[in-house]
Amino acid sequence: MNVIQRPRAEEFCATMQDYIIDTDSTITFSVQYGGKTVLEEEYVPDANYQVRVRKLGKFCELALWGVWCAGEASWQTNAAGTFTFFINGLQDSQSYVMFSRLQTKKEASAPGWLSEVREKVTRNGAMEYASSVFTDGDKVLLNVRTLSGAVYPEQLYVHKGEKMPVTLDVSMERVGNILPDINEMIRSYELVKGSDVFKFLVDQTRYEEVQRFRYKNVYDMPETMTTVGSMTMKGNDESDTAKMFGVDRKFGVKPKDEYTVSSGVIFLQSDYKLWHNLLNAQEVDIWYEDSWFPIIVTKQNYERSFNRSILKAIEFTFKMADVEHNNLI
Repeated sequence: MNVIQRPRAEEFCATMQDYIIDTDSTITFSVQYGGKTVLEEEYVPDANYQVRVRKLGKFCELALWGVWCAGEASWQTNAAGTFTFFINGLQDSQSYVMFSRLQTKKEASAPGWLSEVREKVTRNGAMEYASSVFTDGDKVLLNVRTLSGAVYPEQLYVHKGEKMPVTLDVSMERVGNILPDINEMIRSYELVKGSDVFKFLVDQTRYEEVQRFRYKNVYDMPETMTTVGSMTMKGNDESDTAKMFGVDRKFGVKPKDEYTVSSGVIFLQSDYKLWHNLLNAQEVDIWYEDSWFPIIVTKQNYERSFNRSILKAIEFTFKMADVEHNNLI
């Protein structure tokens, strides 16, 4: 028996390598995670005397998930972990696997920031999150640039403990709390972790309508988007009706109002990647009166031109995920 290919030491679920084993006899293949055996199967070699364990990353994905950020930093203990692979009862290899729902061009050995972009527009009042994989001693530095060109550096986070993804609150409000002495308008700020930089460009324009949304991206890490266009509501009712004393009555009242919102002005081509993530995310919430409420995106008018000078607004329709929330907005 000879192992021709195995998962690398660090992998993303969606790009994880298959196991290819050269053997002329039936083998037992098993996987352990968290000290428990989560898979144990027998494989018979094919006509080429090979066993190929396919889509192993999709299996690992079932055991991983991210959580919403709570506070200044949230450890994503369940978004990545070490999987141990056994062949015929003997340990063959281990792989540190990170959640990814779709294919990614990132190198799992150096993933950097767990987002599809490296530059983003933010606004006052917007909540912002940034996630990365940290090992003990890793630091994140914050560089704030003002309209006058002045730069204010400060340390944002130092990781202490085992290797894992961590989500940081990097909103304008947090920046203001870290650097309270800045008395002029902020133009941009950067998060620096080693050679990886994430830049936020600050839009200081005041808008009449601002809606905030959060979602879990392809790495199941929290991200947010803000719309500055209009939002409208169209009433809808899916209640059941039946006769009662000869009169039609509603039973099981199910108001399912639909809300249509426009992104408003878009400044960067990279924003379209974030919108694409949001519109196709499994979990999306809207912020309303100091609380997050889960929603379902039902329709989208997403059109992107790859001509960098054309930036069209995005429009989408959503409904409340919980019918009982229909009277809150």
